[in-house]
Amino acid sequence: MERAEYATMFRVEETHWWYGALHRLIFQALDAELPDWRKKNVLDVGCGTGAILKQLGNPEKNVGIDLAPEAILFCRQRGLNNVRQGDIHALPFADASFDAVICSSVLYHEWVTDVEGAVREMHRVLRPGGVLLINVPAFPFLHSAHDEAVMTARRFRKRGIRQLLEKQNFRIRRLTYWTTFLFPLAIAARTFGGSKMGRDFETDHASFTQRAFTQIMALELRLLQSISLPFGVALLAVARRQSTM
Repeated sequence: MERAEYATMFRVEETHWWYGALHRLIFQALDAELPDWRKKNVLDVGCGTGAILKQLGNPEKNVGIDLAPEAILFCRQRGLNNVRQGDIHALPFADASFDAVICSSVLYHEWVTDVEGAVREMHRVLRPGGVLLINVPAFPFLHSAHDEAVMTARRFRKRGIRQLLEKQNFRIRRLTYWTTFLFPLAIAARTFGGSKMGRDFETDHASFTQRAFTQIMALELRLLQSISLPFGVALLAVARRQSTM
């Protein structure tokens, strides 16, 4: 990402409705697939400024990795020492080191030049039966000025993610779009000039809009506990490494 984007992420990641919904969705999926994850080894690939890593807790078992030195510095500001600099294409860990891998908002990035290779590496470091959680932006037509700022090289559809994971011998457990209730507003913000920066609903953390969107997303997340949604701004995949090749 551009340097200023890391500062923005660090400033809003613990308060903005979008990050709040994303993090709740990830931990909701983790609870469903690996209820005892707090006792397991978890890797956060592309940990950014560290909000998810901080929520994972237990630095003796969990670790974050990011390519950008700016991200590492912001993680340190959060008091996180269980983070290291590294490349998703060559994860600096032994085979079968982790029970779960989280890869949130990473595979879209220009720096990920080999998406298949990145998924292969995450498969390698997962233990047999281990859980992979991936979040990516959805639908190429939503590409906007914000995508340029965060160096978006690609947006995904279900079919592409399914093929990507199955090719690397993952068994898909869950595949759903999300941010569905706000999808029409996202289209307006990103494609029809509703937002000067091309962002989805820029809001102050104390604003009425922020509170309203937080409530809307809370309702959607409850719905996502029982069903998958057919479209949305983003796409969540939950998969397991097959026990045998």
